[in-house]
Amino acid sequence: MTNTAEAVFWQNAHDVLRRMGMRHLHPAHGAAVDIVRWCMVVRGRPTHHRERFLERESPALLAYLERLASNADAVGWRTLEQRVQLHAQILNETGMQPCESPRLAAIWHSLPTLAALGQKILDRVAENKELLKQLGLPTPDDVAGSGDDTGKAGKAGSAASARPGPPLLLLPRISVVPTQTEDRALDLDESPSDEPETGDEPDPDGPDGTEGPKGPGGPK
Repeated sequence: MTNTAEAVFWQNAHDVLRRMGMRHLHPAHGAAVDIVRWCMVVRGRPTHHRERFLERESPALLAYLERLASNADAVGWRTLEQRVQLHAQILNETGMQPCESPRLAAIWHSLPTLAALGQKILDRVAENKELLKQLGLPTPDDVAGSGDDTGKAGKAGSAASARPGPPLLLLPRISVVPTQTEDRALDLDESPSDEPETGDEPDPDGPDGTEGPKGPGGPK
C-alpha cells in the first residue's frame, strides 16, 4: 500500500515531467530529476524514498550523489552545477526544448553523464576490493560491522541492488571523460593500477555533444 510520503514522491515526479513538457516519459525520469535537484539544493545525499528509488533504478547515479555528499566539498557540487549549466546553455542556444522549467530539463539531459561518472566510482570500488583480496587484506564489507547508514562514498551502490525485471529509469550508456576537477572531487584520480586512462579529450561541446537535447530515453 502506498503511504503518504511515497505518494508525494511520485506526485513530484509527475510535476517535474509536466514542467519539462515531457509527460510522455515514465515518471521514473521525473523522480530522478527531482532527486538530483533536491541534492543540489541541500548538498546532501539522497534519503528515504529518494535513496530507495536509486538503489532500485540507478545504483550508479546513487554512487555519484553519495560520493559528492560524503566528500563534503563545494568544488564537487560545483562540477555538478557546471554539467547542468552546459546542457542549459545548449537548450537555450538551440531552442530545442522550450518548457516551463529549462533547469529541470537540463538536469534530465545530464542524467546519462552523471550515471556514467557514478559507474566509474562503482568500478573503482570493485577494483579496490579485488586488490585488497589479492593482498589478503580485509575489504570494507568485511569490517562493516553493524552497518552505519551515513551514506559514505564507496558504500554507495555496494549494498544497492537493481530491482528485478526491466528498469523503469532507462538511461543511455555513454562514455565520459571526467575533468581533472571531477577526478579529484570524486576520488577517481587514485587508480590502484597506475595505468593511465585512455580516451579522447573531452569535447568542447560537452561529453554528450551538441545533441544533448535528445537526452536519456524518450518516446518509443
